[in-house]
Amino acid sequence: MARRSGGIKRSSWVTFRRRLFLVRQLLRSPASAEELITRVQTELGVNGYPANAAAALKHDLDSLKGEYDCRIVYRRDQGKYVIVDLGELALLDLPPQSLEALALLDASYPAGSANPTHASIRALIDQVIQMLPNRAQTHLHARRSATRQKAPSGRIDPHVLAAVRQAIEEKRELTFRYWGLSNGEAPRRHRVAPYGIFFRNNGCTYLDATLLEVQPPGAEQLFAPVDYRLDRIVPGTAQVLPTPLPPERLRAPAVTLRYWLHPEVVQRGEGWSFFPNAHVEYSDDGSALVTATVSNLSVARDVLLRYGDRCRVIEPPELIDLIRETVDAMASLYGNPVAVR
Repeated sequence: MARRSGGIKRSSWVTFRRRLFLVRQLLRSPASAEELITRVQTELGVNGYPANAAAALKHDLDSLKGEYDCRIVYRRDQGKYVIVDLGELALLDLPPQSLEALALLDASYPAGSANPTHASIRALIDQVIQMLPNRAQTHLHARRSATRQKAPSGRIDPHVLAAVRQAIEEKRELTFRYWGLSNGEAPRRHRVAPYGIFFRNNGCTYLDATLLEVQPPGAEQLFAPVDYRLDRIVPGTAQVLPTPLPPERLRAPAVTLRYWLHPEVVQRGEGWSFFPNAHVEYSDDGSALVTATVSNLSVARDVLLRYGDRCRVIEPPELIDLIRETVDAMASLYGNPVAVR
């Protein structure tokens, strides 16, 4: 009587399911042998690996490379396996219209975008492309070179973004060299307490941080909140420091701000909305006296200078000196005034 082959079929099915699970895990992220074995045992239970799991894992990976031409490499510097190419095990074969849509997304979200959300979309696009057959990937690469527009200015270095995210997640100090808008000729070293990344409508991405130190020193106020444009951080200089952040955010000492606004500014309803705790006293002539509490004099200067001669700071004296220095520097750019004929 012939033996039934159900056991062999089931064994083959279990093996294929296990190897397909390994591919899915490596598509998600690089993983060590120990991580892969643990995930297989958790997912498949009794259908997972036998006692000699390390040898069985190696056999599975060798079979994927031999039978399906998958390129799976071991990165010794990371101690992890990485899937480079699915070979004949491509999981997607999209119709032409879907490939055209994917090509458009590929061109619209290039690597190194200044927007973290765009970077996540880019990672998703790369994963989808990785699951395509080689011929489809070749088609997309050809379309990319033909349709991708020149990268806009303001591109963020990926290593800078990675260091900033790591410092925020691990709540540790961060140091970098920064091209400021008025720092002079060379970038300076900033040491900061990082708290978050946000995106503004001007197309730039910023780091919300508290300034702890700057070398060489400048006009910046220590322990004041600063919004750093990530594309102005010098590539290769961002470093996560071992120093942990304090439980509560460091803040510069608060000072009282008082300034006068011209009636034209008051009539437009402007001049105090930037300061959430502002108190406004209106005068009979339509002008107003605004009192607020601030901790960053540089930001207050930039806000109030937008009103030109329609605003006059009354206190603190440090802000008056800061505005006077800025106005003198602006006047020096234009030389002697032109006589009015």
